[in-house]
Amino acid sequence: MAVSLFTEIRLLLGKEWKSEFRRRDHFAALVIYLLSTLFICYLSFEKIADGQTWGALLWVTGLFTSFNAMHKALDSAQQPQLLHLYTLARPSAVIVSRCIYHALQIAILNVCSLFLFLLFFGDAVLAKMDWGQLITGLLLGSTGLGITLTFVASLAQKTGNGVGLMAILGFPLVIPLLITIVKFTRLAIEGVTWASNGYQLMLLAVLNVLAIVLAYLLFPYLWRE
Repeated sequence: MAVSLFTEIRLLLGKEWKSEFRRRDHFAALVIYLLSTLFICYLSFEKIADGQTWGALLWVTGLFTSFNAMHKALDSAQQPQLLHLYTLARPSAVIVSRCIYHALQIAILNVCSLFLFLLFFGDAVLAKMDWGQLITGLLLGSTGLGITLTFVASLAQKTGNGVGLMAILGFPLVIPLLITIVKFTRLAIEGVTWASNGYQLMLLAVLNVLAIVLAYLLFPYLWRE
């Protein structure tokens, strides 16, 4: 009996989770990287004077943590495993499961980053903050980064020059997303209404949808090579 697409995605997500559990040192390394980055920011600034700088630093840290997470995912992918996966699952199920998994991973890291920012820098500049908007932006931004970088990593994996090509392709592709995230976060910190921040929210949602649609449509062509 043929297995449905959603069943394949669920099984592949389970496989990703089990693999990550066996390689717990990878996630621990990401947390240490995040702590080190934040400590350097703390030594450099000690006190952040305005919300715009606070939000920009939050996403600079999130961006480089996301790239580091995808580099580790590239390092852990082995060609025999990929060939075995090729015989078992549809390419659409593979890319969707990878996008979901890495989006969740990056979202968890960015939520940790948010709590650490509050611990290191306090919330003095966040008096007007709309926390609902900030969390929404954090989740949408993490999802967009996860989807985009997953597709770039899959492309880089096929060329055999993973880390180098991912850096070359990844930054230009995430720039529109990053600009939108930073603007949305800045307005959320300033405490504007949802209606005033609606354009940035809609743009974030559109960028997320475009990223997953392009990955879903283009990945099967990479899969066949």
